[in-house]
Amino acid sequence: MTKYYGGIDLGGTFIKAGLLSENGDIIHNFAFPSRVEQGIPALKESLRVVARKLVEESELRGAALAGIGVGSPGTIIFPDGIVTGATPNIPGWVGTNISGIFSDFPFPVVADNDANCMGLAEATFGAGKGTKNGFYLTLGTGVGGAMFVNGAIVRGASFCAGEFGHMVLVYNGDTCKTGRKGCLEQYVAAGALCRSAMQLAGKYPDSALSSQPGELDVVDIFDAFKRGDQAAVEAVSANADMVGVAIGSVVNLLNPEIVVIGGGMSQAGEKYIGLIRKSVFSFAFESTTSILKVEAAKFGNDAGWIGAACLNIGSRPLP
Repeated sequence: MTKYYGGIDLGGTFIKAGLLSENGDIIHNFAFPSRVEQGIPALKESLRVVARKLVEESELRGAALAGIGVGSPGTIIFPDGIVTGATPNIPGWVGTNISGIFSDFPFPVVADNDANCMGLAEATFGAGKGTKNGFYLTLGTGVGGAMFVNGAIVRGASFCAGEFGHMVLVYNGDTCKTGRKGCLEQYVAAGALCRSAMQLAGKYPDSALSSQPGELDVVDIFDAFKRGDQAAVEAVSANADMVGVAIGSVVNLLNPEIVVIGGGMSQAGEKYIGLIRKSVFSFAFESTTSILKVEAAKFGNDAGWIGAACLNIGSRPLP
């Protein structure tokens, strides 16, 4: 019988989920409200609804569901999915045993950090396919990272590895939501880009951003950037330069074959990725960039659930 692998990507607003074949073909995908604002019991029930939907979709296609993987924000003990920290967008989630939510389902359910899942999707079937040493990052509302060394995810001694967004970019700088100062996320995430662009809009009265009603969002900024708007170009260029310098530090440390940039901001296109690439190559040692590629993620916002599905695929590049 044909086997499919279910993947669930838990977000603060929506749960994205889908079915994947063992060869990486997307069979079906959908989204469902996470209901985080209604509390943890409602969130758990949303996850169970999504899991049942995955079972139904497999059965409709005459296939068996071999297992489900879940990607969750926070520090996650793999494979059981015990949440031990860093989930500010899901209050009360710390302490949850994610696998335990599905204890009555007749197949394995494993869980990992959502950035690790994004990296796993891209390393297995996406932009990093065929490489063994890679760094995978997400740029959006937050900033996350995943590292592969010799084909295996680096999870760390207590499953905290890859916190790219909380590298310190500015000593004693702006306060992060974690309470630390100067974290990269405070300077390059979507909110930081919006703040920078709004400040620059005042410097350039002719900018389309200066006449934008209400608060700017990254879609407005990147649209203006693509049109050559001066305020947007300056804001995006500064953002890309900071991202590139931070990636360059990781490149000097890990010497990867590939850096893959995902998350909502990566969908701004090759012009933005090209600016980041230029910054990386300007900052990192020439010896560490001699074979390096810096690419946009292949799977976009689907990477989280695809990578979660890969957690149960036998050929996955795991330890």
